[in-house]
Amino acid sequence: MFAYRFKMNFEEQDGFSRDIELGVDQTFLDFYNIITDNLSLDKTAPSSFYLSDHRFRKKKEIIQPGQEDDTNVPAAENFDEETTMKERKLQMDKCPLNEFIDDPHQRFLFIYDLSKGWTFYIELSKIVSKDKGADYPRVVNSEGGVPVEISRKPRPLPGIDDEDELDFDEETEMTSDDQEITLDSEETYGEEDMEEFDDSSFYNEAIDESQDFDEDKL
Repeated sequence: MFAYRFKMNFEEQDGFSRDIELGVDQTFLDFYNIITDNLSLDKTAPSSFYLSDHRFRKKKEIIQPGQEDDTNVPAAENFDEETTMKERKLQMDKCPLNEFIDDPHQRFLFIYDLSKGWTFYIELSKIVSKDKGADYPRVVNSEGGVPVEISRKPRPLPGIDDEDELDFDEETEMTSDDQEITLDSEETYGEEDMEEFDDSSFYNEAIDESQDFDEDKL
């Protein structure tokens, strides 16, 4: 049995490349899974492959399973099954690679997160014999890391969710100026210094000073 070896480059990073091998009968979904697993990408982000010409100009789109196909389907009276299948977008799990390879340097585009348009350029580099006992697809060579911008988003800390954050914001808004001043004071002086501060003695001294006040002296 044989395998396709593809060279994959990323538009936003020089020095990045992956050599990926897939069995000739594997699908674009297998290709998608090895890319996203290797790069730790978020699989909930809508992504697509595109058949392309030798200049990487887009042709037919191949979408993820379950990704909405917004192609208009003809009305029943105008329904032509063969035409409709050509107009509909292809799905990764229903597209074996060997049905879309007709060039020794076949090229594809993989666009991760369609809203951002992160673009990977893929080219068939050679057809090789499968290694006995090896699992396919597989990455046989890696160069360069993945930019942080397209890495999988970190998961929230346990116990923290949007509702907790909302409650925190509401409590913050309800905090009075006096409470904020008290907090600042404690941060400035420290808890031990605040304990040494005697409010009652300060109040008594203020009363004594007020008793010495004589308006006739003004």
